[in-house]
Amino acid sequence: MDDVQPFAFGRGEAQPPVMLSGLDRLGDKLGRGLRDIIEPMAACKPAVTSAPVELVNYGDWAVKVQPLASIGVYRLLPLKGNTLLHMDARLISTLVDRFYGGAGNRPAPSRPEFTPTEERLIMRLSEGFMTALVACWSDTLTLEAVQIARESGLGFASGIQPGDQMVLQRFTIDLTANEKFPVELLFPLAALRAIEPLMGAPKVHDESSEIDPVWQARIERQMANIRLPARTVLARPDLSLSELMGLQPGDIIPVHINRSLPLIVGDRIVAHGSIGEQDGRAAFMIEKLN
Repeated sequence: MDDVQPFAFGRGEAQPPVMLSGLDRLGDKLGRGLRDIIEPMAACKPAVTSAPVELVNYGDWAVKVQPLASIGVYRLLPLKGNTLLHMDARLISTLVDRFYGGAGNRPAPSRPEFTPTEERLIMRLSEGFMTALVACWSDTLTLEAVQIARESGLGFASGIQPGDQMVLQRFTIDLTANEKFPVELLFPLAALRAIEPLMGAPKVHDESSEIDPVWQARIERQMANIRLPARTVLARPDLSLSELMGLQPGDIIPVHINRSLPLIVGDRIVAHGSIGEQDGRAAFMIEKLN
C-alpha cells in the first residue's frame, strides 16, 4: 500500500480511453484533407502524417509552445469546452514565402506578431482545416465549429487550466526534406468522454445481415395468418353529465345510424361500408377502402 497516489476525479486516467482509436481513424482522414488545403499555398504536394493520439496535461503541452504561434480557440458544438488549433509560426512564414514564389525554408520569425499577410493566410488555413474536421466527423457526430478567438501565442485565450487533461492530435506537414512543421488539435478529454460510445470500432459490412429470401418468404406466409380484431361503430350518441348520472334500467337512448360506417382495425379506419344481413346473420358490406 506504499504506492498509493492521489487521484483527482475528472483528471486521473487509469487506462487509455476507447475514443483514442476512433480519433486515430479520423486523423488519417483529416490528414488527407489538410494536404489538399495546404497544396495551393505551398506550390508543392506536401506529405501530411498523423501521429497517434495521446493524452497530455495542458500545462505540460503549453510550455513547449513557442511565444509566436497561431492559436485558434474553437467551440465544436455540441461538445463542451474549448478546442485549440495550434500552427507553428515557421509554417505560416514558409507558406507565405512559397505562395509568393520564394524557396521557403524560412527561420522562425523573431517578431512578436504576425504580419497582415500572414494573418490572412492563417485565417484561410484555419477555416479550411475546421471545415475539413467537421466533414471528417460527419459520420460520427454532426459538429459546428464556432471560433471564439485567434491569438499570436497562448496567453489567456484558451481559458484552460494547467492541470486539465487534453487529447492531443498532431499532424506533421512535410514540404521538403528539411521543412517539417507541426499542426496540433487539442480536445478537452471530458468533452470526448461524453461521446465515447460513438468513437468505437468503425462499422463494417456484415454479410450475415443480408436478407435470406427463403426466410423472408416464410415470415410473409406466417404474417398472413395473423388475426386482427376488426370492429365498426354504429352510433356515438352524446349525453350530458346529468343525463349520464340519471340513467336507469329501461331508459331508451335515441341513436342515428349513419349510412356509411367505418371498419376499424386497431386504431386505424381501413374501410367504410354499411350494415346488412347475410344468411340470417348481421353482416358488414365494404363499399370503399381507405
